[in-house]
Amino acid sequence: MTELLLEKMQIVQINEKDIIDTIMLLLEHPLGDVDNETINIRLAAQLCANDWGLWRTTTMNLEKVKQLAHHYTQLSPEQKAKVESQVDVILARLNAEPKPLAWRLRARVGDRVKWYKDVDEV
Repeated sequence: MTELLLEKMQIVQINEKDIIDTIMLLLEHPLGDVDNETINIRLAAQLCANDWGLWRTTTMNLEKVKQLAHHYTQLSPEQKAKVESQVDVILARLNAEPKPLAWRLRARVGDRVKWYKDVDEV
């Protein structure tokens, strides 16, 4: 499930379908530190700690997921709260993971230098 989450979150210009897919993934699968039917946030944090671009895009898109979930009238208040909670836990874990020097140096450059390649929608 972690790979599916990161696959969706690594898209810089994320579309609504990927936002909805991510919301459903967060509603259907618990967070944890193991694989199987769990979103392994330990693995996600480790991967993002080794790649500033992945971290930047993932955190940016998770914030979008949290924000947009509140606008979907199809979701109950409980579902919206669960998505927000899941996103907050993931973001906290990604931000808390120790980062190597190369990551920290790239973080100083930030968004001033493009970190992604443009891709066309398939």
